[in-house]
Amino acid sequence: MAMTGYESFVIENKMTDLVNTKVDARSLMTMDYSLAESAGLKKIVNKYTYTGAVEKLAKGEKNTTTGGVAFTPTEYTVERYQQTFEYNDMDIMKDPYVLDVATSGAATIMANEIKAEYFAELEKITNEFEYTVFDYAAIVDALANLDKETEEDMFVIMGNDLRAKIRKDSDFISSKQGEILYTGQFGAICGLPVLFSKLVPAGTAYITKKDAIKFFVKKEGSVEQDRDVETKDNKVVYSRYGVMALVDETYSVKLTKKA
Repeated sequence: MAMTGYESFVIENKMTDLVNTKVDARSLMTMDYSLAESAGLKKIVNKYTYTGAVEKLAKGEKNTTTGGVAFTPTEYTVERYQQTFEYNDMDIMKDPYVLDVATSGAATIMANEIKAEYFAELEKITNEFEYTVFDYAAIVDALANLDKETEEDMFVIMGNDLRAKIRKDSDFISSKQGEILYTGQFGAICGLPVLFSKLVPAGTAYITKKDAIKFFVKKEGSVEQDRDVETKDNKVVYSRYGVMALVDETYSVKLTKKA
């Protein structure tokens, strides 16, 4: 009987679970499965933006500007995300964990690609706030610039450089000293959870919510295997289909250092 590693559906389920876990999609973005329910490889996304300004008014004065919501339709094409690896029957005979390591490694690469696309979409946020010093006050002013009555489900995400500045901030030190609330979070500012990632550009931070960016899933994961019966070489191909898109930036702002 020919030796094989795992059935395709076993690898498929394992890799899909690993990718979803490593992406931590539920914390950063919204997974949308509407594409999986309809035919076609195109997705029209309406990106919503809010324009307005905060004004300081004297008694009896009215605002001179009025805020409003506009949307721009953008057409996206479904992408195929694919990772391929190979192993030989003799590899598994030498070490039965070879296939597990390969599966985990391929899932990590897949997750990293999806994360990179998420942060590329974050960079498209057009609401901007320039700070002189990145501290508690900068977050307060950026939130005031957004001018939202509720800040539910919003969070702050920054790189390691700004995380170091926040950790030195007196307000942060005097509160909970970076108490870990969940994976990747090291505290809260203005009641918003704070996360960090090396994929955030230096000097940049984002205030956003997970509904701002959606990963439209066409097909969550599929595995196909090919086998050379003479050489005993096995090829595993793992594919996912979907598209990442910034859909609503009305609750998002990009913080950058003032030149």
